[in-house]
Amino acid sequence: MDNLLDLRQVRTFVEVARTRSFTKAAAQLYYAQSSVTAQVQALEKELGLPLFNRLGRQVELTETGREFLRHAEKLICMAEQARLSVQKNGSIVGPLVVSAAESLLTYRLPELLQVFQATYPDVQLILHTGSFCASTAAMEPGVDLAISIDEPIEAPQLLVQKLRKERMVALVAAEHALSSRKGISAAEIAEQQILLTERGCSYRVLFERTLAQEGGRINKLLEFVSIEALKQCAIARMGVAVLPELVAARELERGILVALPWPQKRMHVYTQLIRHRDKWFSPVMEAFWMMARQLLRETPN
Repeated sequence: MDNLLDLRQVRTFVEVARTRSFTKAAAQLYYAQSSVTAQVQALEKELGLPLFNRLGRQVELTETGREFLRHAEKLICMAEQARLSVQKNGSIVGPLVVSAAESLLTYRLPELLQVFQATYPDVQLILHTGSFCASTAAMEPGVDLAISIDEPIEAPQLLVQKLRKERMVALVAAEHALSSRKGISAAEIAEQQILLTERGCSYRVLFERTLAQEGGRINKLLEFVSIEALKQCAIARMGVAVLPELVAARELERGILVALPWPQKRMHVYTQLIRHRDKWFSPVMEAFWMMARQLLRETPN
């Protein structure tokens, strides 16, 4: 290989790999689709091997592409570190206020926060625990960025980066009467006490909508302001808990909680990064935004 890799092409490749679509990657990067296609083709020519199989509008990584993706992500991080190393110490400094849902602060963000603080020691990171979903937190005064777990957010005043799909599950304790059932109806779910987040959270809305579409209606419920309290009450056999799977991953793996085989069509929400469209995108905000995209998004299979 005679030439150095073009970092812009590498970044574009990573985005296409993440979205599995040239069109979606172009939208995320604010490029024309033709520019994305040209950059990927130039990178493939430079490497001498195809990185994607084109399947109509969808693309999938080749074996070479999957291998290159691992190195490409590291290359982007190293480039960012190199850029910072030659800048003045005062270039990435100041306060950064991030609002995030409790479930994400507990189960998704610790690694991101640790790496961010190690990389930007002069940034004063201030964390606000948002509501369960925190979808409107980016519009609150003083908040720079928000990370939400929610149904897809669409608001003209917000810029939203969808990072990963999160499965929603209905959970019961291993000793619960429904735990060993192979098939369960919405009516049977509705007969149980339902353990839910506060009213207004969109993944509660998603559950209630799904239940109603299948002919069920909640008869008895307990509302919680803490996901940990909700989960512990499910373990104590107090009812059916409705939570993102990530919240109960350990308990599911250990067999303490069981995911019910309902509904047949899985419920999903998304971890999303949000900022106000009209708010100045400071270097500190940009640094966190880019690192969150890098560390929180799903890795293509």
